[in-house]
Amino acid sequence: MKSTLLLVSLAIAAVVSAAGQTYLEETFSDDKWEDRWMISSHRDDLGKVELSSGTFYADKEYNQGLQTKQDHRFYSLSTPFKSTVDNSKEDLFVQYTVKQEEPQECGGSYLKLLPENYDAKSFNGDSEYAIMFGPDVCGSENRIHVIFNYKGKNYLIKKNFPVPRDSKTHFYRLVVHPDQKYSLNVDGDLISDHVPLEEQWDVYPSRTIPDPDDKKPEDWVDDARIQEPNHVKPDNYDDIPRYIPDPDAVKPADWDDESDGEWEPAEIPNPDFEEWEPKYIDNPDYKGEWTPKQIPNPEFKEDPELAHYKIAGVGLDLWQVKSGSIFDDIVVTTDAELADKYLSQWKENKPKETDALVAKEKKEQEEKEAQKKREEEAAAVKEEETKKVETDELDEDDEKTEAKETKETKTEPEPEAVSEPEPEPVAVKEEEAVKETKETKKETVKDEL
Repeated sequence: MKSTLLLVSLAIAAVVSAAGQTYLEETFSDDKWEDRWMISSHRDDLGKVELSSGTFYADKEYNQGLQTKQDHRFYSLSTPFKSTVDNSKEDLFVQYTVKQEEPQECGGSYLKLLPENYDAKSFNGDSEYAIMFGPDVCGSENRIHVIFNYKGKNYLIKKNFPVPRDSKTHFYRLVVHPDQKYSLNVDGDLISDHVPLEEQWDVYPSRTIPDPDDKKPEDWVDDARIQEPNHVKPDNYDDIPRYIPDPDAVKPADWDDESDGEWEPAEIPNPDFEEWEPKYIDNPDYKGEWTPKQIPNPEFKEDPELAHYKIAGVGLDLWQVKSGSIFDDIVVTTDAELADKYLSQWKENKPKETDALVAKEKKEQEEKEAQKKREEEAAAVKEEETKKVETDELDEDDEKTEAKETKETKTEPEPEAVSEPEPEPVAVKEEEAVKETKETKKETVKDEL
């Protein structure tokens, strides 16, 4: 698709139709861009660039552009035009697209149109340019730069056009009209249309100045408000005090004038006092603020060549904290039809790119949720394993404790057995019984005698 558009536009440019001339049509659709662009040798730590379509796109081939690849770097590269631009007779279209997939923290994504005889090898931030155009972001500050060089001085546009802050591809177009006016188109919206340059750039001194000989008339009334004549302060107003001694105040019984000083009651607001303020009305004789009349400024001189340039090339001279900007479809032409073809293609791709971004974000969300689920499952398994290890350790500790207690029980000394008296022999018992019987009989006989 992009190749077809390129071939068609090249054919148109080759004819150099009456509609205009194309000076640059860079689509980065091939790998020979390095033959067309020169990296500056101004410093040896410039950031690297390479072809990329990004991580989402409407059409991978068509949306291939030149992407910055390293954070916290300067970038300086340029490409020459096939012929020098002279925009003094026709509208000059300068347009391109840029996509910043990761939010830019502080950095520019603008183009610089370079004058004749510019030095590509030493191209850097101090190099002279004719026009600087494009987005610049740093923290909460963001604006679309439109800077014109006039007589060696760069003039920044006074109006602040905000930069779209999302990760999609955006379209930027500046049209410099030969009648010293400009138009600005962002994402297909014409936000400035044929506005005179002197309205937005202080390139000229004021066309008029106050007449130094004009003096304010003595009877000029420049007080817009006056005090109402019938509203005057009462005659006795100053005699009525704002505060009076409290009539209910009582001197403490233990107050000693000699040691405590003379006692004075506390003061309270005076109920008879009323705040008075003068009233003001519109002055019926007011003539308005006086200003001297304006006369033509002798220093002003309109320059018919304002914003007419001889431009020989375009460059990217950037500082980026966050890289990733993808530049594409850089077109410098006076052919409005060709310029509009690229705008139409951007419009056609816009909903497709949005769908691709939604699909990408959905996939990332699903992957994030899946990863979260895997992590939760892994954490649950780990927790279960930890619990099992702890349980096993507790069981092992219980077994060791039981074994120890058993061992201690077995090793305790048995208590000594209490010895019982051995039974006397039967013969001894019978002998004692006989003896006891004989003794009894003797006592009985004795008693009878």
